[in-house]
Amino acid sequence: MTKLERRSPLAEHPLLHKAQGARAQAGVTVEAGYPLALLQVSAFIDGIDATVDRICAVTGLPLPQANHMTGDATVSLRAVGPGIWQICGDADRVPQTVALRAQLDGVATVVDLGHARASLRLTGPDATRTLAKHCGLDLDLAAFPAGSATNTRFGHLGMTLSRTDETTFELLVFRGYATYVFESLVQSATEFGVHVGR
Repeated sequence: MTKLERRSPLAEHPLLHKAQGARAQAGVTVEAGYPLALLQVSAFIDGIDATVDRICAVTGLPLPQANHMTGDATVSLRAVGPGIWQICGDADRVPQTVALRAQLDGVATVVDLGHARASLRLTGPDATRTLAKHCGLDLDLAAFPAGSATNTRFGHLGMTLSRTDETTFELLVFRGYATYVFESLVQSATEFGVHVGR
């Protein structure tokens, strides 16, 4: 069987192929479409403890608190709901789906969402103000600090939102809505000065 190539739905978007302002002068940078591996693990009600032990052992990462993540840009473990975790990152760092299913057999389900989601990164001093136009969460650092990760909404659309540092957010959105979310972020950031990057 041929392995499917991970390809962003935004790879050919025209905004990514022309200058959109200098990064140094922009209040917001919108980066779109880097490929990623994304597995979602949902524990059975009586298998939560076993699931926690096994996913921590497989990833080598400590268990994050609810609505937080551990790890780094290459691989992270996110607690996005009761008994639900996402393992996200580079394809060579995220466990293989079949192998993880075997490890969690009888205690949890594993779904590969890598081809079903698109990733976008929003960064800069005005990133919070831009995102707040579309997301009802309290995005103040005191309420949503670096290391936070949760399932929430972008307008009426579901997304997984994480904050990697004080001024950087990562959005995982449904692939079919990636263009809408990307263009909405660029438009919303225009008043602050926007740079579009790959």
